[in-house]
Amino acid sequence: MIENIVRSYIKDIEVYKSARDEFTGKAEIYLDANENYTDFTGEGKNRYPDPHSTALREKIEEVLGFRKENTIITNGSDELIDLLIRLFCEPGRDSILIERPTYGEYKVFAGINNVNVIDVPLTDDLDLDTEEIIQTIKDKKPKIVFICSPNNPTARSYDISKIREIADANENITVIDEAYADFDPSFVSSYTLLKENDRVVTLRTFSKYWALASSRLGLGIASEDVIYYLNKIKAPYNVSLSAQRDGIRALEEKGEREAVLKDLIRERGRLSAELEKFSFVKRVYKSDANFILIKTDDADSLYSYLTQRGIIVRNRSREILLSGALRITVGSKKENDALLEALNEKEKSFVSR
Repeated sequence: MIENIVRSYIKDIEVYKSARDEFTGKAEIYLDANENYTDFTGEGKNRYPDPHSTALREKIEEVLGFRKENTIITNGSDELIDLLIRLFCEPGRDSILIERPTYGEYKVFAGINNVNVIDVPLTDDLDLDTEEIIQTIKDKKPKIVFICSPNNPTARSYDISKIREIADANENITVIDEAYADFDPSFVSSYTLLKENDRVVTLRTFSKYWALASSRLGLGIASEDVIYYLNKIKAPYNVSLSAQRDGIRALEEKGEREAVLKDLIRERGRLSAELEKFSFVKRVYKSDANFILIKTDDADSLYSYLTQRGIIVRNRSREILLSGALRITVGSKKENDALLEALNEKEKSFVSR
């Protein structure tokens, strides 16, 4: 039962009820929330937003098929990571498990909450070391296992059967971060596991595929019990009215996103093929995300060269297993062409030495 995994004191704390929790209908006059009565923007921004993003969650159910009762909207998926650690992990006592290289915020939020981090590195070919992960779960009993799929920064999706095997072996919480799932047409979401395992939590974001990075919209999908406790500890008005409206509008424009996705996947293939031609690029890893990981002769030098050309990529060469690696987001055709032109000039100088 989820109740047995939740931190003991959270079970007993009284939920804060905001004004918009106590009254959720429509009225002519609102004198309950100490708001300013003047709507300077003409968009209702003088009023507090729905604390539960109900309209957005209803649109998510309509468009994406995730039941409203199983969802929560947060200020980016980063807030969800923090909430989950605070919900399940006792500071100074409990631990989380990650598989590096992976998204760095799992470790950061664990540190902020004084929670230990157990690291089971990926295999040499950047896959999950399922056997070692399961053995570590049995030995050290982490409260949360975080799995990022497709993984950042490796761009690799993990087989759903491996994720299921890990989640089944874990008597506590397994969180699958699917921030980049929309970029892998063959991806099978861990949402399918929730029906058989109420300890599975799925994270999604509106920052990538939905192109709303500045709106800060995260989506959590979990059992109704987990959603209940997350709502119990989240801030009352954690998602702005503007952000909720942005999310609804994006879902209504799903067809436009799908058209851009086709272009992006095509560009990802073209860019990967072109990158393989450069002599200073030693490997181009298969990508299931909206970015490409490459291994180079000298990541620091190449990063500096591109920066001088006004092109910013991400240097991942100091991560475990990623010596010499750069992470390159797939841009527009024009942006990708500019990158390739810069690299062609680099190649000419490289070959002439």
